[in-house]
Amino acid sequence: MKFFPLATALAFACPFLAHNSFAEELTLRAAIDRALANNLGLRIQSLEPEIAQEAVTSQESQFDPTVFSRANLSQSDLEWENSEGRTNQTTSDSRSYALGVSKRVSSGGQLTASANQSRNDGSSFNPELGQLVGGELSERASLSLEFTQPLLRDFGRDVNLAPVRRAKSQARVADLETRNAVYDLLQNIESSYWRLSDSYQRRDLHQSNLELSEKLLEESRERERLGLSTKIDTLQAEANLAQRKEQIIRSEQSILEATDALLSLTGELDDSVDLATNVSVSQLPNNEATLDNFQIVLQNALDNNFDSDIQEEILEQLEQSRILAKNAKRPQVDLSLSSSYIGLSPESAKDSFEEAFDRRGDDWGIRLVFNLPWGQRGAKSQLRQTLHRIDQAELRLAEIKQDLLRTVRSAWRELDTSRQQLSAAKLVVALQEATFEQEQSKYEEGLSTFRILLEAQRDLDQAKLSLLDAQLATIQAEVALARVEGSTLERHSIEWNSPSSPDRN
Repeated sequence: MKFFPLATALAFACPFLAHNSFAEELTLRAAIDRALANNLGLRIQSLEPEIAQEAVTSQESQFDPTVFSRANLSQSDLEWENSEGRTNQTTSDSRSYALGVSKRVSSGGQLTASANQSRNDGSSFNPELGQLVGGELSERASLSLEFTQPLLRDFGRDVNLAPVRRAKSQARVADLETRNAVYDLLQNIESSYWRLSDSYQRRDLHQSNLELSEKLLEESRERERLGLSTKIDTLQAEANLAQRKEQIIRSEQSILEATDALLSLTGELDDSVDLATNVSVSQLPNNEATLDNFQIVLQNALDNNFDSDIQEEILEQLEQSRILAKNAKRPQVDLSLSSSYIGLSPESAKDSFEEAFDRRGDDWGIRLVFNLPWGQRGAKSQLRQTLHRIDQAELRLAEIKQDLLRTVRSAWRELDTSRQQLSAAKLVVALQEATFEQEQSKYEEGLSTFRILLEAQRDLDQAKLSLLDAQLATIQAEVALARVEGSTLERHSIEWNSPSSPDRN
């Protein structure tokens, strides 16, 4: 595929899809490379710039030279009787050929150069002489040059190049939309990657709690046997263990769902993937994300907002449509100038062309064409529609910029809040760990009940889950802010070396 040559090479160099599991850890960078190379949605979108560029070529081809040729042949043979009962006969043989080239120019004019040759031969039967008489052979050649220039409608470069400029704007939109798709994919792949990591860590936490619950159940049974606790304590320990097993079952399902989501984004989810496939990924980062000054983030977002760039291109396309709609209101007044060198010969076409090249004869002509639809209702209506669409597009551009401001403010606040929650969650985990250890010691010394110990364990579990929530929320907020700010490529050390080709460093 042409779109991501480097990413594709990386994907083929280190394929990672297996039927059951992934022995090696899949890094975030590797997941991004494979997504850039294989994501189906991105591969579909990556064709749009090429399609749009072909549309530009199609519009530019309207100014390419055109070679033409024509050939006509007609013959007739007629017999009739006159008033004296005599038979008359006439024959005719007419042939014409033309070869030339025409080219449209950006002013709207059409230039045509051609070489023409015609042959006429006719005769009639004289019954008195008993033979065909008359009908001298006539060969005519001409070398012609004609230029037709619209004077009102279709006049000027602005009008005639408007379709080309509009096609080029549409090509830029296709490129911007592809860039948008790349940014969205990078955001989605990173978010999906860390959600899978979060699912694994939750499963590991539940597994650790399961082992602790099994240990507490053994201790409770032993204490019951020694008469140090009641049957109720043992039942509570058994119920607690059952809850831990249920949590692990749900965690395993979450892992599989998150794995499918990641494989789908990397374009490698197909019927060969086992239903219980696992992908090993990195753990959630434990460090707090950095947060730049809001004004810096806002300025970066304004500079890198593809949606507003796309809307500005739409305004450019509508401006070209306005030029064309305004042009359609003008009357058609076309002026044609033509000039030819001609040659005649009663013998051969070659002689007639020699006469033409020697400029033995010439002719010229002027033609003026006028055409104006009555009332011009259709053209006027089209122009008004275009002007209304321009007003809509300008309002939409203002709305996009307003939405961007709101989105940046919200994303910046979200990351700021998440960072604070992460710091608080770390403190709560430290507190709950100390509390649980204290209650466990008191329980072993007979100074606390099993219920209080279970409550301390649940509080610790909840604190650890809240810490995972805070870690995931922080990194998701960081990813979202990078997307809004337009720094996603820099975040993953990706450079956009051409209009449709991002490469990894």
